[in-house]
Amino acid sequence: MKSLKDINWNQLYAFYEVAKVQSLKEGAKNLKISSSTLSEQLKRLEDKFDTKFFIRSSKGLTLTSEGAKLFERSKGIFEEGNKLLEHYSADTVGGYAVSIGIEETISTGLSTEFASQYWDLYTQYGSVNTVKQVSHESLVDNLLQNNIDWGISVRKPKRKTVDFAEIGSFEIVFCCSIELFEKFKNKKDILINIPFVESSWDKNLNKKIYKYLRSQSVIPKEKICSDHESFVTNLCRRGRCVMYLPFNPLENYEGLKTFKLDEPIKISLYAVWKKSEESLISIKLLKKLIESKISNVPLRYEDVDLQIEVSEVSEEKLR
Repeated sequence: MKSLKDINWNQLYAFYEVAKVQSLKEGAKNLKISSSTLSEQLKRLEDKFDTKFFIRSSKGLTLTSEGAKLFERSKGIFEEGNKLLEHYSADTVGGYAVSIGIEETISTGLSTEFASQYWDLYTQYGSVNTVKQVSHESLVDNLLQNNIDWGISVRKPKRKTVDFAEIGSFEIVFCCSIELFEKFKNKKDILINIPFVESSWDKNLNKKIYKYLRSQSVIPKEKICSDHESFVTNLCRRGRCVMYLPFNPLENYEGLKTFKLDEPIKISLYAVWKKSEESLISIKLLKKLIESKISNVPLRYEDVDLQIEVSEVSEEKLR
């Protein structure tokens, strides 16, 4: 084989469908052909590559190491092919994984909550991956280079080829241990006298926080800096510091007292995507979720049967 035209793409696609389910019977059912025809196609592909891709036994088919390599490579090919079909078809095709770029900011917890709700909408069409983005700029660059399918950021993109919508806004609240909170008569004195935590990587948010504190006549006597949320949260629960975090209505802040001053600090959270990808089911479902807002949990959010159904697990494998 010297060029792509030497590959029988029907045989390769047959291999891909069988490798996904690792079952000749299920693969034949999905391809709507007989098991004998499918078996012959797989044999011809193995002869063409002069390589065994499956171990055949009474228990069924198992991928060899070379089969696993071929599956990983062909997976990318046919997932891109499914996207191509959706671009030029009115039908919903799916069958490809989605990668969500999430900007690494204080809103990460809310962003991943939104992404996990998206999973429930998208799971029948494919899987969902998340990719950490160090900045808004890198998120947009990766979006334009097709390294991610859509992203979540605290800033509006300025590129004309990128569209966006507000997922919602969230409040920044301060928090400390319950015992420490009850020691002070005035909330402002907590922020002034107890070491105040800031993040070294979110400079823009730090500026907003300190600008807000100055407007409230609050200047912390001591600041500490940490990139490790668990470290800071443990210190906070022990009454050693006061920190800020995004208020999540779905979270239980066990051992912590959240509070705010007179005016809340509000920050918007945006979903961003390429305008040219709006025909894809992945973006259509994103828009659907945006309309429902982050606080409305899907009805089957904690229903394990949903994943079993979409994964088409046979009854004989279940208790």
